[in-house]
Order: sequence, then C-alpha cells, then structure tokens
Amino acid sequence: MNITTLTLKDFRNYTEETVKFSDGLNFLVGANAQGKTNMLESIYLISVGKSPKNSKDKQIIKFDKSKSLIDLNFTTRVGNKNIKMYLDKSNKKSIKINNLNILKLTELVGTLSVVYFSPDELKLIKEVPEDRRKFLDVSISQFDKNYLYNLLKYEKILKQRNAILKSNETNESKREQLKLFTPQLVDTAEKIISKRLEFIEKLNKIAPIIHKNITISENLKISYSYIKKENLTIREDLTNSLNNSIEKELELGYTTIGPHRDDLIFYLDGLDCKFYASQGQQRTVALVVKLSLMEVIKDEIGEYPVLLLDDVLSELDEDRQMRLLNMTVKYQTIITCTQIPKINIPYNFIKIKNGTIEK
Repeated sequence: MNITTLTLKDFRNYTEETVKFSDGLNFLVGANAQGKTNMLESIYLISVGKSPKNSKDKQIIKFDKSKSLIDLNFTTRVGNKNIKMYLDKSNKKSIKINNLNILKLTELVGTLSVVYFSPDELKLIKEVPEDRRKFLDVSISQFDKNYLYNLLKYEKILKQRNAILKSNETNESKREQLKLFTPQLVDTAEKIISKRLEFIEKLNKIAPIIHKNITISENLKISYSYIKKENLTIREDLTNSLNNSIEKELELGYTTIGPHRDDLIFYLDGLDCKFYASQGQQRTVALVVKLSLMEVIKDEIGEYPVLLLDDVLSELDEDRQMRLLNMTVKYQTIITCTQIPKINIPYNFIKIKNGTIEK
C-alpha cells in the first residue's frame, strides 16, 4: 500500500493543504509544533477511525471552524482507492470510500492498513494492560474482519453479563441468568484469545530478528498472559474459570475472567521490560514490535501497510538511525523529524511550517 496524496481542510492547524507522497521514504520536516504530527494523526484517523491521541472529533477540527475534511488517495495491489472523512462539531463524522458512504467504522478498518509509532508508544511497555490490549485489537482488526466482529460481539455480551452481576436481583436469579450469558461469552472469548495467541506466535518469529538487527544484543520475547490449564481446551478452561469465579463476581459486580482482562509481557533476556529495562530499551522494544507488525500484516494481506513514524530519530544514535532507515526501504514510510539525517537512501522531502507545506 502507498499513499499518493493527502488533502487536509481545517484539520488541527491546517487551513487547506495537499501533499504528495513518494512510494518509499518520506520525511516531514520542520520545527516543533508546526503540524508534522498532526499530518500523521490525520492518516491514522482516516485508517482506523480514531485518533491515536484519543482526541474527540471536535478537538481535531480547526479551532475557529465547524467542519473539517481529510481526503486521501492511495494505491493497493488491486487498484487505486480514495477515502474521505468529514468531521463536524455538531454531528458524527461521515466517511466515504470511493465516493460511497459507509455506515459503520467496521467497514473502514482494513481499507488502508497503517502502523503508527510515536513517543507515546512507550506506554505499550510501561503503562496499563488496557494499552496493550488496544494494540492487540487495533493490529489484528486491520487484517481480520472476523476478529473485529467477534470483539464487538464480546463487548456487547460482556456488558449484558456485567449488568446482571450489578443488578439488584437475588443471587439465585443472577445465577440462572448467567447460565445463558456465560456460554455466549465463552464462545466469543475463545475466538478472540485463539487469534491473539496466533498473532503473538507470528510476532515472536519476527521480533527477535528485527531487535537483533537494531541492537545487536539482547533476546526479545513477547508473551500473552493467558495460559490455559494443561489438557484443557481454551473453551473448557474459560468455562471452568468463569463457573469457579461466579461467587467472587457476584460480590464484585463484574466479570473477572476473559480477554478483556488479559495482558502482554515483553521480556529482554528473560526479564520483564516493564520493570527491568531502561527507558531507551523500552522504546526500542516498542519500535521493534511495530516494525514486526509490518511483516505480520504483509503476510496476512499480501502487501505492506504504510509505516508512520513520529519523532523516532531523535531517540536513536546515528548507527541505530541508519539501521532503522535501511529496514524501511521496502515499504512506504512517512517519518517526522526536525532535520534529515545523513543517508544514502532516496527520499521525498516535505517541509512544514505553521500548518503550511512550503514549496
């Protein structure tokens, strides 16, 4: 996949600008707070339907305007495509793919696949399990629609099951109702966990190799926290665990078992990165995971997604910068920086100042 042109109208600090991208390496260059990250945000937003900053739509629209437009053209192995996203402070956003309206965000996800890395990605290692589950869900959903549908179905069933647990009915009545919802929850949870385990297995085949290419040392391993009991299927293990936790859940008022509680753990030489790695090591691991995701998505859909790198070079020494940039030549990369490093790789140069593309 390759983005060819991007037009922004009243998006963040952009009034109206159109930028052309090349197939390989693209540098968005400018001083801080000029609009480089905003441009990457727009690409991510139009790809997955949500801002990587968790911003609300009305916060993204230029402060003195009521509406905004993102218009993106890109190529895939099956042809050219266009996505338009209309943001409105008074209404929900609307989206068109090849000038046809879509009704649900599930129709958007996977149309243009992207992998995004920013300084905030450190939370993938350091912060709460919710951040790591979000990484799993956004990543897998980009190449597997069934996973996304199962995820939405699971969230709906989980909400219904938790409503029963929180209700003012007697525990006996709650237990009877849970007999109906627990099997539904298990059925969907099994599909989600199975896909996550499969995904982590693929990452573990690629990530250690990429990590060695960048660091030359340290062994990286990624682990999914769900470990089923020996000789049991995932379905059997989930069923037993949920049944055994009913009394605890009746007391707490929420479901304690399932993929909504699972986590990822990253190990360097057998030690948990969250507690034993330096911030520099943690940042490198997060970057390696995103580069590995590029390879996984390519294997799944038959072509590379677009790589978006925000302010990654400033955290790497010159040697690691070169190692990283040499790895990105096989797919389209859009990278923000304050100045272009000394490289012998062809690249496209886009200078941004105050939300304006300098010609």
